Amino acid sequence: MRDAAMNPPVPYIAVHMRIEKDWMIHCKKWEQRSNSNEICSSKQEIIHKVSQITDLRRPVVVYLAVSDSLLEDDSITSGWRVGMVAFEKKRLGVTDIYNRQPYLIKSAIDFEVCARADVFVGNSFSTFSNLVVLSRTQRLYKLGEASSCGENAGLSSYAYNVIGDEAGPQRWMADMSDTSLQNISYGTNNVSCH
Repeated sequence: MRDAAMNPPVPYIAVHMRIEKDWMIHCKKWEQRSNSNEICSSKQEIIHKVSQITDLRRPVVVYLAVSDSLLEDDSITSGWRVGMVAFEKKRLGVTDIYNRQPYLIKSAIDFEVCARADVFVGNSFSTFSNLVVLSRTQRLYKLGEASSCGENAGLSSYAYNVIGDEAGPQRWMADMSDTSLQNISYGTNNVSCH
């Protein structure tokens, strides 16, 4: 049995990458209708924004939560900055187990990996990303760390589609005072930490 003190868990960042073809078509139309350019992000834009996060200690493992269609795209793990080692299910060697699961179980696995990450980065117009941030925000409130934006508790979250400090992604917490689920269900670019 390994001693946890001798082998502490490896810190990691989880990135929910919405770059599938159907998403890009949908979000481009959404941007046109809403007269906004803060919904869609390319792989290169996501990598650039993630590399601008100042509270990341490098080297860092980057878990990529991507759709099944991108699991066959080997380029998804390439192009990351020095000190950022990107992994997805195929590279972790778990695709055989993963592929035997129904869609909802696959989503639940990605959700838990993202929710437990030291840092999470997602798209504020994605319901999945919003639910991950809601879960992380609830944990911050339970820990009494809501005012820290997660930085002190290892639960920072960011929206890569919204420009934040130093041209990086915007810090992000769920608005716990909002009684509607509209922002979680349909997204918003009005995200912040407070």
